[in-house]
Amino acid sequence: MQKPAPERIPLSNMQRVRQRDYFAVHLGPKNDRRRFIVTEVLEDGLKGFWFLGSGSQREERTIPNDQLGDYEVLITHYFAEMEINYTSAVEFLLRRLVRYEWIPLYRERLLQYLFNRRPLDEKRRIQVLRLMLDGRINGNPPRSAIDIMTELYGNRWAHHPQQSELHEYYEMMLDSFVASGDATLEEHFYELAPQAMNTIHTFNEEERRHNGNVAIQRWMLIVTAMVGVATFIQAWTAVFPSAKP
Repeated sequence: MQKPAPERIPLSNMQRVRQRDYFAVHLGPKNDRRRFIVTEVLEDGLKGFWFLGSGSQREERTIPNDQLGDYEVLITHYFAEMEINYTSAVEFLLRRLVRYEWIPLYRERLLQYLFNRRPLDEKRRIQVLRLMLDGRINGNPPRSAIDIMTELYGNRWAHHPQQSELHEYYEMMLDSFVASGDATLEEHFYELAPQAMNTIHTFNEEERRHNGNVAIQRWMLIVTAMVGVATFIQAWTAVFPSAKP
């Protein structure tokens, strides 16, 4: 097998990431294509590791050629910053002929360049609390500053010039949640605490009350303006009874 992916694939060191150009071939059932990873192509089949369960435990196996049709294929091309997946051998061969991988790479670099040119806004505490609550309700709660930044800005934040400052900002915010009782910290992961519901509810009530006061003040301003106009018209007609304003 040409250009097999190493067991440890660089993800954070940009210099090493940009040197990536190798492949990982997986086989498995339709809903679990990563169950078997190919390490060697034999005359009578494919040799590799079969992963047991959802963890990292695995065992060496060989899938005979006459059984390959029972599995779905997933080919991942680690190409510089990109991870390009192919779900059929035909798709892989056709796109390799035209060097398709350069298209998403240049597109991603352009989007990253544009993304890096704009400043990333720091979100308020209440916005982050709501994000954590929504994630918990949906079964995928953010549990670290990295999770929160990925939810707010997408994966491109990792290469943004502000990424270090923003990471420190959200780390301190999460620590402040722990200090105020809105979150707990266990084994380096943050979990939303029941107190957060009260904090969000209190903020919503204060915001609703504030919006109500603003609406009342706006209507009072309109009514005052209307009274002023009516008073002006009355005064005008009293001074100039035959004239029209």
